[in-house]
Amino acid sequence: MSESFDIAVVGSGAAGIAAAISAARAGSKAVLLDKNSALGGTGRFSGLTTLCGLFDDEGNFLNEGFAREFSLLVSAAAPLQMGKVWVLQYQPEKFREVVSNLFTSTPNLQTRLNTPISDVTLEGNRIVSLNGIDVNAVIDCSGSAEVARTISAECFETDETTQAPAVIFPLQNVCRELNSAAAVAQVLLPLARAGFPPLNFQTNLEPDTITVKFSGRTDQVPDLIAFFQKNIAGFENCFCPLKQFTTTDRAGRMIVGHYLLTRADVLAGQKFPDAVARCAWPIEQWGVDGVARYKYLPPKTHYEIPARSLRAKHIENLFMAGKTISADVDAIASARVMGCCLATGAAAGNLAAAYLKSPLQ
Repeated sequence: MSESFDIAVVGSGAAGIAAAISAARAGSKAVLLDKNSALGGTGRFSGLTTLCGLFDDEGNFLNEGFAREFSLLVSAAAPLQMGKVWVLQYQPEKFREVVSNLFTSTPNLQTRLNTPISDVTLEGNRIVSLNGIDVNAVIDCSGSAEVARTISAECFETDETTQAPAVIFPLQNVCRELNSAAAVAQVLLPLARAGFPPLNFQTNLEPDTITVKFSGRTDQVPDLIAFFQKNIAGFENCFCPLKQFTTTDRAGRMIVGHYLLTRADVLAGQKFPDAVARCAWPIEQWGVDGVARYKYLPPKTHYEIPARSLRAKHIENLFMAGKTISADVDAIASARVMGCCLATGAAAGNLAAAYLKSPLQ
């Protein structure tokens, strides 16, 4: 006899965490499936140390509920202004601890790790099982729309011209100030001359530590660190505590929903009667050159994300959150950040639970 759950959530990044916990808290028997060996997605595995998309341009929380709850559990730090945006710094160890505690303390919620999606069964326009598990609703938080891909549901896709991947890792024991563009350029110039792909630096809560976003391959990272140690003053004794490196996909595949969130919606601060989440993060495009290109919203502006962008257009009981929401390549370049993923994940969990109580809504 096969297992049976009310709601299956696919992907355990920020969106999947929020979706699974919110669905279970709403009274649904939920299961979270992830291809990795541990929960956490980008927040756990990528080397990131900042939560982006939580705040407006004055440093105020945009979304209440689970997004705010999670961020306050993960970090007691005050919001940090970086240029025109505000971020929340966190330590990856704390991120992992919070995720583990939330899942172990939430009734009605189970996990299935090391479980890539291999089989999805449709009956009419409804999904009835995933990997042999009977389900009544599905929330695709995989970032690459794995459920939709398996059943050939209609999707949009980004590519390396707009959302090039990166290898993100910390460098510890860095004894050099990198607080100005000129200081950073003095480090980046010899790297470029040596033929390394572009990279950039971010601040890190750990002392004498920086976060590196590298546009090259994982196998190039050891040589990059060795070059730092040998050739860059202040990096002579630097090291990375990670034992292996992973490539982080900034975005990938978005499922076509009942409403397509657009670039125009983002930049106009569009509001919707069925809004379920807010975001003020700029449109952030990354090319293969490792350079970020930003298009900011007007001052004191945020846009809303409608519930219709979290429901698949052609599959009745398929919902989506995080990087898979129904959005064009420019809108997802804003909505893909973790703070917004937490908000859309929580919304999708609640929407799916409400759907089970009243399927015709």
